[in-house]
Amino acid sequence: MSEEILEAFAAETAEILEAVEAAVAELEAGSPEAVDRLFRQVHTLKGSAGIVGMELAELFAHAWENRLGRIRSGDSVPGPETADALLACRDRFAAIVAGSKAFAASSGTVEMGEDEAGALAALDASLSEGARVAAKRAEEVRVESASGETAEAVPDASSSAGPAAPFDEAPRPPRRARSSQAAPQPRGDYEQALESFARVPRRKLDRILSLASELVVSLSVLGRETRAEREGAHVEDALSVVEGLAAQLYRSVLETRMVPVSDVAERYRRAVSEIARLSRKKIRFELAGAETEIDKPVAERLSEPLLHLVRNAADHGVETPEERRAAGKREEAFVRLTARREPGYIELRVEDDGRGIPIERVRERAVEAGYLGPNEAASPEALLELLFEPGFSLSDKVTRWSGRGVGLDAVRGAARALRGEVRIESAEGKGSVSTLRIPVSLSLVEGFIAKAGEYSLLVPFDTVISCTRFEDPGSDRVYRRLEVGGRLLSSVDLTRLYEPGADARSGDRVVVAVKSALGEAGVLVDDVGETITATVRPVDRREGEAPGIAGSAVLGDGRLLLVLDAEEVCRMAADRRVAEQT
Repeated sequence: MSEEILEAFAAETAEILEAVEAAVAELEAGSPEAVDRLFRQVHTLKGSAGIVGMELAELFAHAWENRLGRIRSGDSVPGPETADALLACRDRFAAIVAGSKAFAASSGTVEMGEDEAGALAALDASLSEGARVAAKRAEEVRVESASGETAEAVPDASSSAGPAAPFDEAPRPPRRARSSQAAPQPRGDYEQALESFARVPRRKLDRILSLASELVVSLSVLGRETRAEREGAHVEDALSVVEGLAAQLYRSVLETRMVPVSDVAERYRRAVSEIARLSRKKIRFELAGAETEIDKPVAERLSEPLLHLVRNAADHGVETPEERRAAGKREEAFVRLTARREPGYIELRVEDDGRGIPIERVRERAVEAGYLGPNEAASPEALLELLFEPGFSLSDKVTRWSGRGVGLDAVRGAARALRGEVRIESAEGKGSVSTLRIPVSLSLVEGFIAKAGEYSLLVPFDTVISCTRFEDPGSDRVYRRLEVGGRLLSSVDLTRLYEPGADARSGDRVVVAVKSALGEAGVLVDDVGETITATVRPVDRREGEAPGIAGSAVLGDGRLLLVLDAEEVCRMAADRRVAEQT
């Protein structure tokens, strides 16, 4: 029973903590109802923590609730730092429950530690007194001055720091005998319960149940047809139905792991708010496509890369209000995160209307770093690609958020690990756009098998434009330009790439036109075969090893396939094209 209670607590707490972030954002935007919502949310957190016996969390939430109560009553007024202080309290509560033990009965009492007192003190310092309290305190000072007596101040350890007068705490909830939890342990009961609990909308569960029912019925029909040894056509029809239902069931199960982008976007809003406040910029964070759903494991692995892009936009991309006025722009800039669903892919864009990337500055740095010769030509697209190289940075100063030459290379590494791609576009004086394209699912890939010499590759359908058979006279070159669909396409001969010492292939071959964020390219293979759905696993490779490979796939019969990396193939073709032009 206690495990069920803890799982319910974990799910409810995670949901409320997300709602707290949203309410803080509304408070910052001036919503009059936001404080009431925050008060109710923190009150619920306090009660829930008490039910599962997490006394430090209960005690901290009680003190936090008191301060929100004074804001509600008008005794205190939020200031410019209040939103950050409230979010710090939210993070502190999350950290407490993450390391706390539930239902741990022992002797002793619980006291808040320095971290809890610091978070509350920062909230106190961010608040100013309301008109009613200010008038009351002024009257007390007047009376004291007239009588020559001074009232004794009662110290409050949780609010002693900061210019605001200490709050009088309301009666605290009764304490049960527990061991002190002032030093939370890493990975407590809460985190374990949270990992084993998933919030799934009812409509998704209903869909899974419906498909499972249909699958059971169709399997029964298939069994009867097989046992009766009837005509093969009947068995094939029943088998086709079962295969279709199984595919739908898989997709429905996958949807249960999908979360809206809005669930993970609040972190980026906070990052933009912090940068704007500390750098004295005016930046508005915008979210478009908030309802777009993304696989939760994908969202978790993209969290840090996206944060790099958002911070770069706010820190490097956006100008100061003075610079924007001089450029004829509005003082307030925007950083916009846009999410949209494409067939098989999620596209995430981080856009700003800042200064843009100075291409000539990139060229100068590229020459200094040895990526380009002094007189070597390079297209703007190729120069922007250099921003993803480890250690490459345009910043002349290091800030707390960026400028160390790390970040964009980590973004590309994360994108590749997810079989995705990333690119940057920029217009000087107008702003920049960073785009991430990631498969909807990490586990399954649908495509067809292509043969390149002794190698078998899986070519994902969502990267393919066309397949064209042609008579190849044979060539020793890895890179060629071939006519595909009435136009010349830079192409990579995978047989020559992977077997450089083999004889040149001639005769009937296939060129597969593929697409990525970097453009289009041709992939030369010896033949194409069956279409399959396979489970994909990442491959561990060093730079330069196994070019054009995104992962491996194991088929039901034990065969091993390599999964084609369309983005890298397009990059290889583009680099070759630029080299030929120069």
